[in-house]
This record gives sequence, structure tokens and C-alpha cells, in this order.
Amino acid sequence: ARSILEPHLQDMKSMEKEAVELVVMRQWWALAREIVSKSHEQKVDLSFSVRKAVRSLKDEADELLRTLNPNYGMAQQVSPAFQWAQNDTSIFLTIKYTVRWNAPGALEVTDPSVNMTGNVFNFSGLGKHSNNKYKYFLSINLFDNIEAQLSSWSAASVGKLSVTLRKRWARKWPRLLGDKKTKVNNMHLWMEMQEKLDGSLSGFSSVSNSPVTCAAGGKLYCVATDTCKKSENCSQCPGKTEANEEAHLCAGKPSEKASLSFQDADMDEHQLSGEVKIHKARNDFDVDTYAVYWGKSDFAKLETSQGEEMLLGEVSALSNDLDLQIPQNSPIPEGATHLLVFSRNEYGEYSSPGSLLLRDAALPKAKPSGLSFEDEDGGKDLVKGRITILRAADEEKISEYSLHWGRSPTRKTTQNSFISTVKKEEGKDVSYWLSSQKPPDGATHLLAFSKNDFGELPSPVSFQVVDKTKPCVSRGEDSCPQGVQVTVDENPEPKQAKVKVTVTPAKSEEKIEKYRIFWGKKSCGDDVSSSSKNGHIRDVRKEEPLEVELAGPVPEGSGHILVFSSSPNLGESDFCVSAPFQDDQSAPKAEKEL
Repeated sequence: ARSILEPHLQDMKSMEKEAVELVVMRQWWALAREIVSKSHEQKVDLSFSVRKAVRSLKDEADELLRTLNPNYGMAQQVSPAFQWAQNDTSIFLTIKYTVRWNAPGALEVTDPSVNMTGNVFNFSGLGKHSNNKYKYFLSINLFDNIEAQLSSWSAASVGKLSVTLRKRWARKWPRLLGDKKTKVNNMHLWMEMQEKLDGSLSGFSSVSNSPVTCAAGGKLYCVATDTCKKSENCSQCPGKTEANEEAHLCAGKPSEKASLSFQDADMDEHQLSGEVKIHKARNDFDVDTYAVYWGKSDFAKLETSQGEEMLLGEVSALSNDLDLQIPQNSPIPEGATHLLVFSRNEYGEYSSPGSLLLRDAALPKAKPSGLSFEDEDGGKDLVKGRITILRAADEEKISEYSLHWGRSPTRKTTQNSFISTVKKEEGKDVSYWLSSQKPPDGATHLLAFSKNDFGELPSPVSFQVVDKTKPCVSRGEDSCPQGVQVTVDENPEPKQAKVKVTVTPAKSEEKIEKYRIFWGKKSCGDDVSSSSKNGHIRDVRKEEPLEVELAGPVPEGSGHILVFSSSPNLGESDFCVSAPFQDDQSAPKAEKEL
């Protein structure tokens, strides 16, 4: 071995891991130590291979020591400890490979076997612990029947088996075992899990009996009254008058209906596609299948011209997926108005179906006839006003109109396009008041789409937005008054004025209807606001003479004359021009009488 491995000792990376394991397993200790020493020098990690081989040798040695016990080869049969919890549909078990829940046990088992049938659960497996072999065996006779094909088991954490038993009928069991007198010392309620599952059991009362418990007394189970009856007394079981000795049940047709939901995914008119979801009856223990039919009303099945009922499909009540798929482009049968679901079993159908009104998904057929809007805000880059939507020529498939900002006559803005929806009013145009706002970046149009629950018609009607501004929205614009002159006050009385005010008109009067003259507390600076005004003097239309005689009282605190330009609909300007006013007050004051 040394001669074979010698070339690799100088290049440990080239040595196969299996070769290292073989050297250890053959117990060539000197060579093994030399190989490990060389791996340290060359910084090659062989720890996994060495530890694996040493562990295997140790296991073999331990096994040899265990055989010194003459009873070692014989596995002792024990019942493992377990915990259980439940929700409305399942029983949950955790089985630990030990005889007491809080005691250590085997880490794993070999040859595990799980059998589930009727109301019986069996588990067996071989395990090792504390130098002893154990055959773990657990057999449970359950309170009620389970569905073996829908139940499952798997290795959980180390030393445990996890089991999910699907209840035959969704309800709350009063206990795990069929015989209330049976005592199992190593059975425990799984408290932590049960606290999590209690929410699913709200509204459920514990039943008292089952086909299993009734069979033990030679009787049949009546679901409707949760009682055990002799077979000849099944006539007293409401809705379940047939004696089924094999199933230990008073049987009959289903006693509850299911419901269903469906949303058409085919946007072509008179065609359907999508998933029909069946929501099972709350107490579906007597339902074997759910059959879905085309309906001509909320209770009557649709029939072919040959008188055959039009069945859409049927699914097992035990299935995890209770749905039917309607293929793309499936035509709606003539006369079909509903989908109906009937609860079925071997004795027939429940007379009353669950029903759903068919809604054929299709987009509106026509866009609005027109759109109008006039900006009434007056501020720069701000708009407000009433948007009027002219009704579509065909409003049959329309429930509302949606308004958006558009970057073109056909395309919405990339961000923040949505404005509002407006409900359709039969036979009328509708409108929406747009409050003052700045349109999103890139917005040039208003768009109106016809809409219903299934979406918008892609083609909109559009209106190009014109941002109408009032005059003089920024200082120095051509629509601002160029100036104002005020003559010297000719009234010597305090707080009385007699002056001539002359307005120099704006360079461009296209937006202007009139000039508004006010008393002012201060001049027209950059921070002029409505609080600067101290009383309205008068308005002068632009076509009138712009020279005004002013005679009358002077409001307290007034030291200026202010002039604003104003438009008919958008209001007066944000900026103004001003001239100082000096109250004469030269008249002698009257002497006070003593």
C-alpha cells in the first residue's frame, strides 16, 4: 500500500478519498498517521474521510460488544409514546421512538411500516437504544373512520414519525379512541399544536357517536341526530331512512348543498373559460361526489333537444382540489343562465342545488362619444374644472367610465395616470369635477375609457388639455399693469382723500377684462398677498378711461394704492403694481371744549 501511495504523498490533492478510508479501515495506523501528517503540511483537509472510517470501525466494535449480551439479537416489542391533535378535517400524530415521551430513545427506525384502513392505524419499526434493540409497535382503534388514500406519514425530526390522518367526515371528535374506556399510558394530547388548530374548530360541537362506536353496540349511526339506532329504526332518522349494515349507517340522499364560484377568463362574448371552484357542504359526510350542470334557472337543469341533462362535470367530495376546468373558447349553451352544483351519493342527489348566475366576461363595445373640459384654475401648471363625458353609443356592457391623464390621445401617462371612475347614468352624459392639481409629468390629454367589471375598452376618447392662466402669474409679464400714478392728496382732512389715480395698461391685454384698484397696507413686493389689501376702491374695464377720481375716506393703515389685472373666468393676477399714498391731514384740529 505504501509503495502504491508513495507518489501521492508529495501531492495529497491527487489522493483519492476512498484510498484514505481504506488505509484506516485496514488499520494500517502508521501509514494513516503519515498520510494525515502530510495533509497538514500541504494544507489538504482529510478530516471527513478519516472520521467516516473511524466511525465505521467504532460502530463495528460496539456491535461486537453488544453481542456479548445473549439476548441482544432479540428485539423487545414496546409501544412508543405519541401525541395527538385535531382540526376539522384531520388528526395529527407525532410518534416518538421511546416508551415515555420525556425519555431518550432511538434516533431512527429501520423497516418502518404504516397501515391505515377504516378506523385502524398501525405502525411498526425496529430501533436501537442503549445497546438494546426494540420493535416499536402501535395499534390504535380510532373514534371514527379515516380516508387512507388522503392520509400521509413521514419522518419528522430525529427520533419521531409525523402522521396526518384525514377524517372521513369533517367534524370535531370528542376523543381519539373508539372505546372511551381504553386507557393508553403513553398517549398525550399535543397541547401546543391543538392551540394552533382550535380556530378551525370554532363553530363545531363535539359529536357523541360515529359509525364505529355504534357498530360496537350492534347499531347503525344516524348522522342527523348523532345517535345510534337499530336497523329497523332508521325510518326515524331524518332524511336517512335506508339501513346500510356494511357501513353501520342509516343512509339516504345528501342532506346539504354545496356552493360554487367562477370567473370567466375568456373575454370573447358568448364564450367561457376558467376554473369552477366548488365549496363543499359544511356537513359533507354523506356526499360522495359533486356534479356541476348548466342551468336554465337557479334550480332547474338545462336539457338538450333530446331531453338529456347537460352535465358539465363531476368531482369526488374527497378530492383536495374541488374544481372543474372549462376550456378556452367554450360556447355558452343556448338558454344557459346559471351553473348548478348538486350533492350526490349512491342514493341520489340532494334536491336543492347550489347556484351561480353566469356572467359572460366581455369588454364594453363602444367608447364614449366625446369629452370636454375647460381649465378654470388660472394658476400656472395647475388645472381644475368640470370634465364632461358624452355617453357611448352602445352602453350595454358599460358600468362606468374611467378618467386618466394621457401622454398622447391614446396612451396613459407612465405614472399616476388614474384620476377617477364615473358611474354610468342610463341615457345621460356624466361629469366629474377635477379639483385643482398639477397634471403628472408628460400629461397632455385627458382620456376617458368605457369600463365594466372585466376591464376597460382599450380605445379611449381624448381631449387635449390647455392650461389657461390668469394674467400676471409672474412679475414682469406682458399681462401685468405697467404702473400706477397717484396725485397729491387735495383733501386736508385727516383720513379723507381726494386724488387722481392713473393706471398704465399692460403691454398685452388679451387675457385682461379689467383692472382692480385697492387700498394697500404695503407696496407690491415679492410677498404681496390678500392680507396686503385694505379695501376695494373700484374696477376699471380695460376699454374705459384708466384715470380715476378718488374722493372719500381712507381705511386705517392705508399707505398705498394697489392695481391688479383680472380675467373674466380665472380671476385676478397674483402680482400687482403700486404707488404710495400720503394722507394730507393739514387741516387745523378742532379745539376741545372745556
